[in-house]
Amino acid sequence: MRLPVVVATLMMIGIFSGLCAAQETSREIQEKETAVDKKILVVYYSRTGNTKRVAEDIAASLKADIEEIVDIRDRSGFMGYMKAGRDAMKARLTEIGQMQKDPADYDVVIIGTPIWAWSMTPAVRTYMVKYKSAIKQAAFFTTAGGSKPDKIVKAMEELLGMKPLGTVGFVQKEFKSANKEIYDKKIVEFTTLLR
Repeated sequence: MRLPVVVATLMMIGIFSGLCAAQETSREIQEKETAVDKKILVVYYSRTGNTKRVAEDIAASLKADIEEIVDIRDRSGFMGYMKAGRDAMKARLTEIGQMQKDPADYDVVIIGTPIWAWSMTPAVRTYMVKYKSAIKQAAFFTTAGGSKPDKIVKAMEELLGMKPLGTVGFVQKEFKSANKEIYDKKIVEFTTLLR
């Protein structure tokens, strides 16, 4: 009489273990599908090309869509640079080109800006004001000569009214080939947060 009870108990343990394993496998598959199915958009403004480089590397790593924010105002040359810094410092808006991608179609919008006069650029500020109600979740990256992103990221967070999923800042020296390892590590750490 004991043998049938033992066999039945072992069978129940085996069935329960199999169900737990199947449930665990199903959960892992669902998590992977969710990560893969997450639609991500990288938007950025770049005057010198550094922010564009970061945006392209982030988008490539995440297989995300990418779009540049175009400032209609001429920011080239010394005078353009000086006016750009003044407009950024005074938190002025600007006129931006027509965006082709609707941030409402994406689960996460990653916003990149250079730091001008310890502020975000007018083009990025304008984008955020215009599209903030369409952005579900956000992440931020900054590029700068040497400024830390803390103040700018806080201002971006306040402007959008939400905490970012992640933030990262790049300084000028990290764009040099001698510091490629530091640059690459920052890209990997940032994109890992968003997968």
